[in-house]
Amino acid sequence: MKLIETAKEILGIGRHQKTATDGSPQSSTQLAAKRTDLALDRNFLAAERTLMAWIRTSLSMISFGFTIGKLGEALGSSSVKLAFGRTAGIAGMAYFLVILGTLALFISAVQNRVVVVRLFRMGLQRRVSLAFLFAILLGLLGAFAFTSLVIKL
Repeated sequence: MKLIETAKEILGIGRHQKTATDGSPQSSTQLAAKRTDLALDRNFLAAERTLMAWIRTSLSMISFGFTIGKLGEALGSSSVKLAFGRTAGIAGMAYFLVILGTLALFISAVQNRVVVVRLFRMGLQRRVSLAFLFAILLGLLGAFAFTSLVIKL
């Protein structure tokens, strides 16, 4: 009989009560609270991963725009032909990419903060978000890159 019960427990068949690490049975409310805490942690980490993806994308736009701007300065003023006979200057393209990357970075940081504050209200323990700090610092870097392009340092 004991062998059958052990086999059922290993296979997850039948009813068995979860036990705590000290061997005492856990109540269903303790298990529910633990699962809720783990769900909040997973949501927090998902928000961090999303912010880090935006950081990568924004940093690529900022650095590409800055590089195009500095290369355009070195080669002299030239323009790119667009559809319908329109043209755009290299400096304008560089400004656009740097501004777009910087705005995307700040907007994604604000979006992350809104999600994390909502998770804090739901019971997530307070913690420091390194991704949020880097997003703000890189957003300032984007602002300095734009300033450098405009002032032509």
